[in-house]
Amino acid sequence: MDKGLILLVDDEPVVLRIQAAAVQQFGFETLIAETAEEGIAITRAYKPSLVISDVQMPGEGGFDFVDSLEKQGLKTMPVIFLTGYDDIDIVRGGLRAGGDDFVIKGGSVEKLRNRIAFWMVSGFQELPSDLRRRSLAAANAVKGDEFSHVEEHIEVDSALTEKVAARLAEELAALPEGFGTRLVERVCFLGRLSKTIIDESETFGHHLRFPDYLIGTMNRLNPKWKHELWPLLKRFEDWACDTRFVLSGIEPLKEFQQYEWYMDGL
Repeated sequence: MDKGLILLVDDEPVVLRIQAAAVQQFGFETLIAETAEEGIAITRAYKPSLVISDVQMPGEGGFDFVDSLEKQGLKTMPVIFLTGYDDIDIVRGGLRAGGDDFVIKGGSVEKLRNRIAFWMVSGFQELPSDLRRRSLAAANAVKGDEFSHVEEHIEVDSALTEKVAARLAEELAALPEGFGTRLVERVCFLGRLSKTIIDESETFGHHLRFPDYLIGTMNRLNPKWKHELWPLLKRFEDWACDTRFVLSGIEPLKEFQQYEWYMDGL
């Protein structure tokens, strides 16, 4: 597990100390900031591995803080928003600002611990931009007066993971045993897995939790070359722009020599 720094941003000193103590119990080192301006300065100086920010703060709030990180080229890590408002507008605003995850205040500290652990080990530097757009579009389509309990809507749906894993397991079973040992084959697998998850996703919560479904499916399938996939996740956005990644997602897995893009010389 990544032992890097976690930055906590909150305007309430007591809350900061409580959060810092809890995070430190998980085995991580912490930095704290009481304002957005201080958070930006600390981010620039120390480059934390994860940021956990309150949403509601005097002056520049959490959304403004993360938006500033984006504009200054400082957001190179996942951001978890902490909020006391269980409201769809928090999700909309947080996604627009560049946030990657949401935890409602007042709940179990175990939920926060789980989200911290996920982002510190997943390899993802952020929610992929295409999934951010999809999640925001789906959240914008939700009528606020018909919505409540944000965390229930972003919980991981194990049935979706199982459905995707079953489909990919069937496709892998039809391939030679050595499939996955080449980088190009792992890129094809990641493209196919990503497209399958997207096709099965129906809600903003599904799209928001795309990294969870991808990691969960990989763990469920547990191919021999699983650990060779982690480096790809750190550059997921780059690979997602690769023609081989995109084209391999739209049809069942096959040996890379059989893809039309390979025969065309790509």
